[in-house]
Amino acid sequence: MEERDKRLIEYTIEALIVAWLSYLFFYQNYLLYNWHRGLPLPSKWPFLLVGIGMGALFFWYEWRKFENELSEGSVSTEGTSGTPTITNEMPEDSSQELLNENPMNDE
Repeated sequence: MEERDKRLIEYTIEALIVAWLSYLFFYQNYLLYNWHRGLPLPSKWPFLLVGIGMGALFFWYEWRKFENELSEGSVSTEGTSGTPTITNEMPEDSSQELLNENPMNDE
């Protein structure tokens, strides 16, 4: 299974969880602040649609971020876990300058 497929499955599961939790959050808050005892319960469809929208937005954000990582070409897998890591290498000149600097000795 490729990295792209694994990420697709991971982001789909995360988006489903975000959609479910946002639906529960919005419906619960509506009931707490606007619904009173004795009234019939309001329809759940608007809150379900908002939850699906939030999950879709989350999935779109995560997938776009992953596509940007792939287009940069700086994603590599290291170690046994296979988790992607982004490495930023410093030029050799600046690393030597940082090592030779002594911040305590300013004269």
